[in-house]
Amino acid sequence: MKPLLKTLLLIFVCLASTLSQAAVVSLNPNNANIHVGEQFDVAVWVHDAFAIDAADELLGFGFNTESSGTGQLQFMGSTISPLFDDVSAALNLDAAGFAFPGWDINAIGSSFSLATLRFQALTAGDVLLTVGSDLADFNQGLIFLGQGNLAIDASLNLQVSAVPIPTTAWIFMSGLIALGAVSRRPIAAC
Repeated sequence: MKPLLKTLLLIFVCLASTLSQAAVVSLNPNNANIHVGEQFDVAVWVHDAFAIDAADELLGFGFNTESSGTGQLQFMGSTISPLFDDVSAALNLDAAGFAFPGWDINAIGSSFSLATLRFQALTAGDVLLTVGSDLADFNQGLIFLGQGNLAIDASLNLQVSAVPIPTTAWIFMSGLIALGAVSRRPIAAC
């Protein structure tokens, strides 16, 4: 009897742990070719937000961003989805939204946008962009009315390229040739 009880308990724990992380967050950049000095956006989407309890209501969300790697990014700000009121500054988070009354699956569906993040590429190299929530702070994660907060955790690998030098050199050389052609042109006599 004890082995059967242990097996059932193990199965329950495994199923409960997979259900607690049912929502999936994805990061979608608007530009695959990022160069130093350019600004670009990354859309943050949540999928299967109501997988644990389809009758629950989503009241809000909150998360911070982090980047690491050989390249560098500067966080320029966020635009919160129109489904939520922007409370990012008040909560000192990179992106946070609040909705009251909350949203249910019938109103917004199971996949929707949370925010759009804006970055500027500072240096060339590989960059790992991460959005994450600290569930010790009740203002972070996906905040539901009837269940505990769900973690927001997603990452994206980006390649930031240097500004193409040959293009700049060709423009400069074309300008020099044009100046040379203008200065050698004979002046028409009146």
